[in-house]
Amino acid sequence: MKNDWYTLDNAAKIFPAVYKHSDTNSYRVSVLLKKDVNPDTLLIATKDALKRFPYLCVKLKKGIFWYYLEHNYNDPLIEQEDPFLFNSVRLHTKAGFMFSVTYFGRRINLEMFHALTDGTGASEFLKTITYYYLLHSGIKIENDGSIQTEEVEKLSAESFDDFNGNYDAHVEKLKKEEKAYQIKGRLYKDNWTGLVQLILPVDILKDIAHKYQTTVTGFMSAIILYALYLSYFKNVKQKNNLRLFIPINARKFFDSYSLRNFMLYIRTTGEFRDKDLSFENVVDYVRHTLTNINRDILLRQLVSNVKNEKNFFVRIMPLFLKDFIMRIAYRMFGQYSSTVSFSNLGLLKLPKEMENYIERFEFLIGVSKMSPINIGAVSYNNNFVLSYATKYVDRHIIRKIATLLSDEGIPVEVEVNDLEVE
Repeated sequence: MKNDWYTLDNAAKIFPAVYKHSDTNSYRVSVLLKKDVNPDTLLIATKDALKRFPYLCVKLKKGIFWYYLEHNYNDPLIEQEDPFLFNSVRLHTKAGFMFSVTYFGRRINLEMFHALTDGTGASEFLKTITYYYLLHSGIKIENDGSIQTEEVEKLSAESFDDFNGNYDAHVEKLKKEEKAYQIKGRLYKDNWTGLVQLILPVDILKDIAHKYQTTVTGFMSAIILYALYLSYFKNVKQKNNLRLFIPINARKFFDSYSLRNFMLYIRTTGEFRDKDLSFENVVDYVRHTLTNINRDILLRQLVSNVKNEKNFFVRIMPLFLKDFIMRIAYRMFGQYSSTVSFSNLGLLKLPKEMENYIERFEFLIGVSKMSPINIGAVSYNNNFVLSYATKYVDRHIIRKIATLLSDEGIPVEVEVNDLEVE
């Protein structure tokens, strides 16, 4: 291979410093097949997929000034799913891999440490694993270009750090954001993560979103915000405003082909304090936020992220000191600007021959005491799956979300990983 080591991209640099077993900064992309998974076949498929994604076949190493990624010559491990979500990524065990591939029944899980790639990169990797798994199971598949395999051209740009690649020192940084409302609740014991999944038909969801003159992401963002407003703001005086964190795939704004981290974000605008709001008002808030996304705004955010890394004193600071400062900053400011995050991976595309063997995909965002509620979503065929992950025992927010969707005439199927609590 051409490279035996890689630098961490700008977005990745904080994650090794703040990693701990109770907050792994990982997320999960899963595929639910129509037959039980064979672990031996899954191992072969994962090894084949890694040939196409060498920048994921790495282990974390410490340098004097920064962490870096070194090629991992070990074989990946295939294990049964751990019922404790976001618990399977172990940076210095499990052959040194920064991701895990697990299975349970018909489900294949890819749990990914965020320093490696974002949800887009991970979903491409899982699609490739699934492709090879079905291929080695005797299924004939004609790759239409939607799967990144050895036969599909491998671009050097796939491994680029496009944060630094698009950095412009002349662009003004973003201003510091105000603190957002933070949800409090009773935590599960023993670092358990609760999961509630809502499965919706994509066609009906799209029709309802279009009725409100918005996208699926816009409609679901409004549903989440309205559920939070009804739960915490309606007829209640609050000091801080309600804000939803929405990751944005920056690739389409910067002509990027990178399969490493290249997500930026927006936070919803609109005042929720001391207001009597209808759902239509909240849709308007979200529409205003989403329609104002442009390259210039995202570039300012990118510059804000990269500028600290470029600082001369930061660059010459030894790694142990950088780690110490980043941990303190993460604890003090990590999530203060957002109430909840909602990330929609969108519609995944695969060759037609794979459709009869796959029921759905799922996207789960890791949670911690600092970020106790996160919501992920992904669509495949006619299944939109919303995954509500939480450290809190209480389920009233997701119940409110399900009720609001049902009130709009959208059929809602609910799945949970219930844990009996006292």
